[in-house]
Amino acid sequence: MENTLANIVGYVAAMVGTSLMLPQVAKSWKTKSVEDLSFGMTILYFFNCLLWLSYGVLIAAAPVIVANSIALVISIAQVSLLLRYRRNP
Repeated sequence: MENTLANIVGYVAAMVGTSLMLPQVAKSWKTKSVEDLSFGMTILYFFNCLLWLSYGVLIAAAPVIVANSIALVISIAQVSLLLRYRRNP
């Protein structure tokens, strides 16, 4: 039972972490505005996903690889929207 609970918590955490930026991506896409979005936070999220994906590959952990591959795609989308819609100083 304890192992099952740990797996459930782990998978729920992976789903939440993976979808973390989806509301922001949707808002940026819909409004075509990224003025309220931190460039630094977006880049940190991208590198966080990249590092976790690398870690998952190194330890051959399929759930970590899958979750962070999806999260990396989401972060690339957000960085792309940020670069596309930000105002040039």
